[in-house]
Formats: sequence, C-alpha cells, structure tokens
Amino acid sequence: MFWEAYRKIEKGTEVSLEEFRSNGELKFEVKEGIMELYKEVLSEARRLINEPDDEKLFLELFRRNIIDSYLLQELIDIMNIIKNLHKTDDDVIYGLLVRIMEDLEELFYSVKKFLN
Repeated sequence: MFWEAYRKIEKGTEVSLEEFRSNGELKFEVKEGIMELYKEVLSEARRLINEPDDEKLFLELFRRNIIDSYLLQELIDIMNIIKNLHKTDDDVIYGLLVRIMEDLEELFYSVKKFLN
C-alpha cells in the first residue's frame, strides 16, 4: 500500500507544472496518493503510539526520539496542507510533492525501525 500511494504522488513529479495544472485526472490521482500515503504512514505510527490526534502523535514521536525536530515541523506543515488539500492551490501542491514524499517516507522508516 505504501509504495502504491508513493508512486501515485511520484507521477506528479514527472510532469511539468503546466501539465500538472491542466491534467485533472493526474491531479486527482496525486491528491489521492497523498491522502493514502499519509493515512498509511500514520496508521503504522499508531501501532507504536495510540494517539488519534495527528499533531499529538507527531509530538509524542518526537518526545520518544523516534523523529527529530526538523521532521516534526515538516510533518506538522504537511498535516496542515493535507487537511485542506482540495482547497490548496495546484502550484503549492506541485511545489511540495517531493517534500511530502520524502518526509512521509522518512517517518515510515523511522517508525518501522522501532516496530522491528
């Protein structure tokens, strides 16, 4: 599931901003991938810490030294974008695709390390 969602987002990074703006089907798939990846990674994190509030979950991951302060801030930023994903300007989403992928992947592997 993780890599399927990751690849959906990745498709957005393989086109120009103009193509991303004009391709409704691609934008839908990318946004769907962002939501799926976010939910998948947070589901894994909740196997470590049973906290339903996303921000509190991130803070607890930081408190337990599972993530660092930089990733904490990145995740809070991503959470705020995701909460308003369908209202967020296409240019902003496009500009954040790589950051979203990298930060969620980093969280995924940080959590996996502690689960193993």
